[in-house]
Amino acid sequence: MREIANIELFCICKELQVLVGARLTKLYEVGRDEFRLRFHSQQGDIDVFCKLRERLNITQYIKEAPQKPSTFIMALRKYIEGAHVKSVMQYGLDRVVVFELEKENGFMLIFEMFSNGNLILADKQCSILHAYRNEEWKDRKVRRGEKYIFPKSERIDPLELNEAQLKGLLDSKKLVPSLSIKINLGPAYLEEACRRAKLDLGKSADSLTEKEVEELFAGLIEVMEYVNKPEPTIYIREGAYIDYSLFPFKKYEGMEMLQFKSLSELLDEFYLHYSEKEEKVDGRKLRIELKLKEQEKSLNEFKGKAKEGKEIGDAIYGNFDRVEAILNFVKKMRKLKKSQEEIMRELEEKMPGEAKLVESIDLKKGEVILEL
Repeated sequence: MREIANIELFCICKELQVLVGARLTKLYEVGRDEFRLRFHSQQGDIDVFCKLRERLNITQYIKEAPQKPSTFIMALRKYIEGAHVKSVMQYGLDRVVVFELEKENGFMLIFEMFSNGNLILADKQCSILHAYRNEEWKDRKVRRGEKYIFPKSERIDPLELNEAQLKGLLDSKKLVPSLSIKINLGPAYLEEACRRAKLDLGKSADSLTEKEVEELFAGLIEVMEYVNKPEPTIYIREGAYIDYSLFPFKKYEGMEMLQFKSLSELLDEFYLHYSEKEEKVDGRKLRIELKLKEQEKSLNEFKGKAKEGKEIGDAIYGNFDRVEAILNFVKKMRKLKKSQEEIMRELEEKMPGEAKLVESIDLKKGEVILEL
C-alpha cells in the first residue's frame, strides 16, 4: 500500500476548505477501511472518499455503498447526518485530519491515517462516541467513552525548523534514516530534499560540512515551499502507475509523468489505474530480520537498507510505519505473556494488512522476520 504522506495531507486539507459551511448529507462505509461522505454546498454536491492510511480526497468517482449500512455507519449517521462543516484541519503536521461539525451539538470526525488507520467520532469535549477500531497504546486509548487524545509526535515540524536546529539533529546514521527519526516529514520527501541539495545519500549525517548543512536546509525549504504551490505528479513505468508526489521528484527524472491541477484529481486518477500487484521489488521479496530488544537500532538498519537500490528503497520507505507498528504490537503482546501463536492470531485480527508481511516471530531469539 502506498500510504499518504503528512505533507500530502497538508495540501489535501487546503483543498477540503471548500467544504466549510457545507452540510453532510450522506455517510457510507463502502468497503473495508473505505468511506464516502457527501456534502451539499452552495456549489452543489461534493463527494469525499477515504481509504484509511491511503487517501482522503474530493472524488468524481462514486463507489456504490452496500444496501445495508454497517452498525458503525448507522451510529455515526445518528449524530452527524445533516451537520454543517465548521472547519477541516490537520493536527499539526501529523497524519490526522479533523472535520469539526455542528448540529444541535458540536462534533469532531477524526481521520487517523497512520498505523492501522481509524475513523473516530468525538463530541466537543473530546469524549469518544464511536471508533471504527478499538485501539490502545501506552499513552492513549481509542474506544467509546474514553477521552480522545491526539497522538504525540516527538519529531520536529519542518515548517518550524531552522538551520541551527537541523545541524544539532544530525547523528552517525545515514542521511535519510537520521533525518526521518527527527523531522516530521515523510522519508521520500526527506530524500528529495537531499537530492536537491546534491548530497550523497550513503553519507553519514554528522559528516556533513557547514556548506552541506546549509545546502540541505535550502533543500528542505525548497521541498516545503511546494505545499503552497503543488504540482501533483504521477510516475508511469511501462504503462503502469508506480508512484506519485506533490511535485516532480529528482529520482524519477526521465520517466513518463502526468501532472494535475489538484492532489484530489491526482488521487482519483492514480487509484483508478494503480494496482498493488504492480508493486515489485526486483522480482524478489525483501527479507528483513528485526530485533525486538534493539528496536531503534533495528529500525535504523531497516531504513539503511534503502541504499541497496531504488526499488528496494521505495519498498522500505513505503512500509516503515507498518514495520514500526508491527514491532510495537509484538513487544506489547510479549509483555502480556502471549505466545507466538496468540500474537500472530491477534495480529491477523487487529492488523490484517501488517500481518501479511510477517513471515515468522521467534520470541526466544527476540526476532520478527518480514517479507516485503
